[in-house]
Amino acid sequence: MSDDVGRHASAKVLAATLTLMAREMGRLTGPLRLWMPDLTATAIKEAAQAVISGQAAVLWVDDSHPAMGLAVCRIQPLESTLMGQGSLRLSGPWMVEPDGATRYANARIVAAKAKEVAKKSQGHFLSIKTWHDPAILRAFIDEGFQLAEIGARLTRALDYPKNPLDFNRLAGFSIRKPKSYEFPDWFDSLGELFYDGHFSHGPYLSPAFQNTLWREVALADMKRGQPFLFLFQDRPEKPVGLAWGALNGPSGTLMAIHVSEERRGQGLGAFLAEALFKSMHEMGARDLTVETASWNIPALRLYQALGLSQTAPLAALHLKL
Repeated sequence: MSDDVGRHASAKVLAATLTLMAREMGRLTGPLRLWMPDLTATAIKEAAQAVISGQAAVLWVDDSHPAMGLAVCRIQPLESTLMGQGSLRLSGPWMVEPDGATRYANARIVAAKAKEVAKKSQGHFLSIKTWHDPAILRAFIDEGFQLAEIGARLTRALDYPKNPLDFNRLAGFSIRKPKSYEFPDWFDSLGELFYDGHFSHGPYLSPAFQNTLWREVALADMKRGQPFLFLFQDRPEKPVGLAWGALNGPSGTLMAIHVSEERRGQGLGAFLAEALFKSMHEMGARDLTVETASWNIPALRLYQALGLSQTAPLAALHLKL
């Protein structure tokens, strides 16, 4: 009972602190405003719920001064199962300290605490996707983390007050929602979805592992009722494209847009994306986020053409203990 009470108390302090930080982030200017992405109410609620459920721990820079900064550390069950060893992910670190030297020192404290949590939980792999603040990146690298990739996060509002999409616009193509028994074969027939290496971070995570991981994530999302659309042409049993989204309350995430290589350059990716956005809007999503590698210029151009605007750059780092 005491553990349960302690988790609820920690979650309340976490939510209150992140809410105050979100307000302060809105007042930031200069590079700090670019580096620090918006803290949404959905993200704050999700972090607090993870703490209450015992799936995550809060790592405070200073336990007696919550506003100095924090991160949330949680175990990744699916990754741990596939890797055969404990895998943990950090969210954050969140801090609004304007002085770079202080941010560096505080981020090192958080990184060191994360390593201790991982060791105590018999974890072997730590990952974090954080904003491109040089002070924070230096802190994690100096604690042994390896920089794997620089990425970009883009957002847009989802609003479809006018006419529905014209699904007859592309002659010869059709968009279908999969049934549960169709999904595995359709998904597998598309081959390697993440061909651009966006999810192949560092030497510890091979492309084969990432493809297995994301296939399992997709199957789990399908079972949870997340939106998937498949694009077909000619052969009814073999799709030529996929649009995959995920919803968390009013916030949606574009997980993947994929079109077979021989069908690219025909506007199919943009049409698939808009069809998915419309479907997610009908399911209750009011805003959308997507992440991609910053060097993936074709993807960035597509997302910008679809009305998404880039917010804070991201950096992915990994540490194998």
